[in-house]
Amino acid sequence: CDPSAPNIFSRDIDGDPWIGDVNYFITDPTTTETKSTFRLDYGLTSSATRGSAMVVSIGSSSYCGILGHFPSSFRTLTAKVGKYPEYAGSKDFDPAGTIGITYGIDGTFTYSFNLRGLEENCEGCGIHVHAGVSCETHEQVKGHGWNQDFVRDLWTGAGGAVYETDGRGYANGSFKLYNGFDIFSNMNHAVVVHAQDGARLGCGQLKLDM
Repeated sequence: CDPSAPNIFSRDIDGDPWIGDVNYFITDPTTTETKSTFRLDYGLTSSATRGSAMVVSIGSSSYCGILGHFPSSFRTLTAKVGKYPEYAGSKDFDPAGTIGITYGIDGTFTYSFNLRGLEENCEGCGIHVHAGVSCETHEQVKGHGWNQDFVRDLWTGAGGAVYETDGRGYANGSFKLYNGFDIFSNMNHAVVVHAQDGARLGCGQLKLDM
């Protein structure tokens, strides 16, 4: 992935279409996310572009990734769960596993989880999507994530956002919920697994299931 490599476009096009005032984006100052879009004709198909580098430039810094297959459907987000940053609980838990969010046609989603390394015999313990988009630090995880313009905070026991573990600290289950956000608005957000006393044990980041 070489940010200094030349831009890719059809040689049938007169001039580099990537040099102009169309291909820019705007970020949310709070979350640093972007949902910007633009349309640009560079004369190549998706199959001809697959495997090429995509470069994002911010000031003097550049970030690079490789274009993969287009997903067959935009329905599921998946997070790999690890230990919560700066965990300060009294027991040394080692959370691991996956959390998935699969959307239905009505905009609600099924929140499923398959986890291990949690507190044994935890009943009604919290498991949520949070407002932050990183698990690097406690401050970046933030609080519960929901669209206050459409719904109240349902990441509660009353809202059904809970899990239970067996005597070995395993949890496997699901529940349905709607937090007012579509799949793209929930993408990249942190998911948090709580202990019985509310302490944050595990964290992961939701990614589009390719």
